[in-house]
Amino acid sequence: MIGKVYHSLASGLSFSKRWATRSWRLVLLLGGVGLVSLVPESAGWSAGCVCLGLMMQLAALLSGRHPGWFVLVPVVGVLGWYAPALSRVCDQLAIYGLMLWGMLWLFVRSLRRGQVPLVTRLAGAVHGTPLRADVQRYTVGVTWAWSIFFILALLAPLMLWFWAPHERAWRWPLEGGTGLAAVVFFAVEMIIRHLVIRHYDHSTLKQNFMAGRAVFMRNDLK
Repeated sequence: MIGKVYHSLASGLSFSKRWATRSWRLVLLLGGVGLVSLVPESAGWSAGCVCLGLMMQLAALLSGRHPGWFVLVPVVGVLGWYAPALSRVCDQLAIYGLMLWGMLWLFVRSLRRGQVPLVTRLAGAVHGTPLRADVQRYTVGVTWAWSIFFILALLAPLMLWFWAPHERAWRWPLEGGTGLAAVVFFAVEMIIRHLVIRHYDHSTLKQNFMAGRAVFMRNDLK
């Protein structure tokens, strides 16, 4: 049985007005991240790109807040101009930490007493509720597994800094290592899911994607 949330979105989801009004902030933020991260450090105009990229990111994050906070925009611009290498590393660490912490918080918060684990909600959005008992137990376990993954990912740069023989190893998670590990983790989990949960109409990648959009866009996580 297809879950109500997934079924309501199967014909296609439209962007909300709220999202449309804030889309420019996302473009500004991603543009700033690209300027800081993708421009080679050896380029003669690297400092200018880091300066502009940091200001774009901060302006996107501060949009809608008290105008007084915007005094920080030229401050980070000056830091980016005079210390581009350090600013680039700090920016990567900040983005990496905030993204992983946000995901960890979503998963861990859903494991609190009286809450429905996040993966259980996603499964319910696809298959409907109540879920089969073994499916419910499995989704709780997967929610715990992803929580542990994000904790390890947050600690990975620090652990590599202390114990890896290569001096730049601590930057590997920031430069795509964690993203690749997440893809491998997801693929392995899908295989295990089919082995553990038998005689069940497993969801496709498209259904998983639609269920995720449904849960997040309908604010079911609150």
